[in-house]
Amino acid sequence: MPIFSLRFFSLFHFHPIFLLVSLFLYFLPAYLARNQPNFTGILLLNLLAGWTFIGWIVALVWALFPEPRPQAAPAQPATTALPQAAAEAVFFCNTCGKPCAAGARFCSSCGATLPAMNR
Repeated sequence: MPIFSLRFFSLFHFHPIFLLVSLFLYFLPAYLARNQPNFTGILLLNLLAGWTFIGWIVALVWALFPEPRPQAAPAQPATTALPQAAAEAVFFCNTCGKPCAAGARFCSSCGATLPAMNR
């Protein structure tokens, strides 16, 4: 009598739990890609070419490595545009970088001494 009988294989292949596990593993790439924008393509590849091992691997890799989404550019800091006349009367402290009034000897923010040429 053979080690594995025909009865063993017939029960093993058509057991409901085995069928459910097999279907889940077959459609694993589509399940992993369920929230991706290219889900339909992965599902079709899995459905039509998944029976070949290479088609299943390609679908799995495609599902695991989604296309990078374009990221929004970082917001530019808002700069306040000063009128031309006001821009000449305002300069910035060398220590803290805050604007200082023309003719000031000390910075109103940090108290640092301002250079004489800016007074």
